[in-house]
Amino acid sequence: MSDRAPLWLQGAGVQQLLSLLVDRLDSADQRGTRAQSVALGPKTWPALYDAPFESQKETLWEHLGELVRWGWVAVRPDGLARLRSGYDRSPRVTVLNELALRAAVGRPERARSASERWREAVLAGLAASEEVKRQVGEFCIDMPDRTMSEVVARLNELPALKNEPLLLREVSSQLFWGMSKVLDKRQALVAALLELDDCPFPESPVQLQVFLPPVGFRGVLFIENLMSYDRAMRSGSTALEGLALAYASGFKGSAQRMRTSDGCSLFFSDQGGDTRDLRDGFKAWLFGKGTQPAYFWGDLDWAGMRILAAMRASFPGLTAWQPGYAPMLAALREGQGHSPEAAEKQGQKALAHSSCPYADEQLAPALRDTGRFVDQELFRP
Repeated sequence: MSDRAPLWLQGAGVQQLLSLLVDRLDSADQRGTRAQSVALGPKTWPALYDAPFESQKETLWEHLGELVRWGWVAVRPDGLARLRSGYDRSPRVTVLNELALRAAVGRPERARSASERWREAVLAGLAASEEVKRQVGEFCIDMPDRTMSEVVARLNELPALKNEPLLLREVSSQLFWGMSKVLDKRQALVAALLELDDCPFPESPVQLQVFLPPVGFRGVLFIENLMSYDRAMRSGSTALEGLALAYASGFKGSAQRMRTSDGCSLFFSDQGGDTRDLRDGFKAWLFGKGTQPAYFWGDLDWAGMRILAAMRASFPGLTAWQPGYAPMLAALREGQGHSPEAAEKQGQKALAHSSCPYADEQLAPALRDTGRFVDQELFRP
């Protein structure tokens, strides 16, 4: 082609074809794939195939032949572009010179969506594994007065806050220039970046429901699920005799805040003891002055094991509650339970160790050997 483009290149019919080809390039680029050849026909190049006169069709076909000679596109089967009515023989067009086509239609590059720009910034700047980058890339943060690279740089500071007793909005404020709501509804991003099952930062102080035995307690049993907590509170089982029962929805790694008076709101059940001395005794234990042992009982799955491990960080002597787990373990070994996929738990990751001997020597090996889980609600203490 000469330095000066011919007038027909800006004609409506040729521009229609070039715009279609660029659209296909953009779509392929957005998918991260290579653009495929385009079959020409009434739906893809109506200016040619719906033209009222044969001479108009032949003229447009000649223009396509020029594009082939310039090396902008290729037409298959080979030699079809040189035939006067080659358009009647099911031609396919492949782009060879993307820059030239884009220049001809005035679209030098595709406008990137916010989600694409976010993924590019994450891939380029996040200090994490490729898998974590992939997960974080699904949660676009587009702030009008900050570049996405700046936002990603601040996310790199998040692991340093992992063990701090902070609320989610406090974390957001520390990371994002005083803005407290950036991480709202983005707990999954936080969990992915910290490589945890759940976000460790609660939205508000932990709300801990507590049942106290009227005669005092010799230990504390944390129960994962609300139904099981309510059943245990009303059961009168000898296995629970002398145990204070506690429930906090999902725990979600919030055990550290649970041990501070400003990070935990206590709600004592009217089904149990409700004297001031009993309440003060439990508060003293919870906030670090008591010596009674602690136990955890939850679903027999990897998420439950991770809650156990997370709670041991704040309650060092806490162990898996054997009276609750023993029948669940027996059921698992007898072939009961369910596959992770059946309960939409296939994303749970196996835990190497929890530092609880019973969990590490009995429960975790059974989970690995069977590949199945057992829900807590099936069993009554």
